[in-house]
Amino acid sequence: MQVQDRVIPATSTVPGMPLDVEVPAVASVRASRRRRIVLRIGIGLGAGAILLLTFLQLVNFRSVSRRLEHLNFLFAGLCAVVFLSAFAVRGLRWRRFLGPERVSRMRAVAVYYVATFLNWALPIQGGELAKSLMLRRSNGIPVNESLAAVGMDKAMDLLPGVVLLAVVPFAGWHLSQALWFLLSLASLALVTGLSVLVLASWRRDRTLAGVSRILAIVLPRRIWVKVEPFIAGFIDSLLGLVRRPRLLLLAAGYTAVAAGLDALFCFLAFRAVGASVSVPVVLFGYTFYNLAYILPTPPGHIGSNEVVGLLIFSGVFGVSRTAVGAMFLFSHPLTGILMTIAGLVCLRGIGLNMRGALALELDAGSMGET
Repeated sequence: MQVQDRVIPATSTVPGMPLDVEVPAVASVRASRRRRIVLRIGIGLGAGAILLLTFLQLVNFRSVSRRLEHLNFLFAGLCAVVFLSAFAVRGLRWRRFLGPERVSRMRAVAVYYVATFLNWALPIQGGELAKSLMLRRSNGIPVNESLAAVGMDKAMDLLPGVVLLAVVPFAGWHLSQALWFLLSLASLALVTGLSVLVLASWRRDRTLAGVSRILAIVLPRRIWVKVEPFIAGFIDSLLGLVRRPRLLLLAAGYTAVAAGLDALFCFLAFRAVGASVSVPVVLFGYTFYNLAYILPTPPGHIGSNEVVGLLIFSGVFGVSRTAVGAMFLFSHPLTGILMTIAGLVCLRGIGLNMRGALALELDAGSMGET
């Protein structure tokens, strides 16, 4: 006797979607999603291995090892404190966009740490959506509202890239095509978002219709039917945030503090391996480096941190490859351990376990699958 897969009739009321469409059972959908995620992890690990081998070919590993043998543990400890502080500041900035009265400081920072850990550990990059799903579960905040806060928060992270783009013509730096592409991509993303908001504030209905048409073309139907109901609320929430200049100035202040902590972390990491690098180099160099996270990265950023670090600090600013290699071989495992510990501790603090967090990440990541 052959057993057929159980199907569940769709009851969606999304316009244009037939009511009698049959979809696979939930278990089959989840199994298929897991297979896609495993495949992406495998591809990511393969790409990371290639990047790591490339990095090892570009540095003198014996010289790097000698620097690591004389690691300064005081500077290493300070690195850990500064690294975690930078993400805490970003979590507090995100809370401002959410509304301080809606989410406590501790919960906002905890959710931010968890999302950062999930983005770091998996190549799904669903941590931003996972933030919204966690807040809906714990605080009852609608997804479109919290996603608007997430969008504004990420836009603030792109602001230093726009500053870099303005500084580059006067600084005399020789940037590779890859770095020009990275700067242009960050600026394009920010300008596109601002343009949509300006148009929406002027002609809301037409802008919503235009955005809907574009997304219907570029997104698969299974993704589009999930996204479409949230568009109006999402854009209205964004407009509500950008119409508050005091809030934007406060968020810009948080961004400046976070960028300063990033630069301090980079400075201390170089000092930990016995290298002295000037403040302007670590400030601009690490800002370049952070922009690289716009692009897809392997799980745990294996290999990508090291290669991008060499490309920026050695290729643009002329820092010794040995010093750069030692700094990233020290700081990369350190930050991975810190993110893992912080993520797991905060998971427990907000009432989730690792299995529940991964389920949220898979649900969030599936919305970005093509």
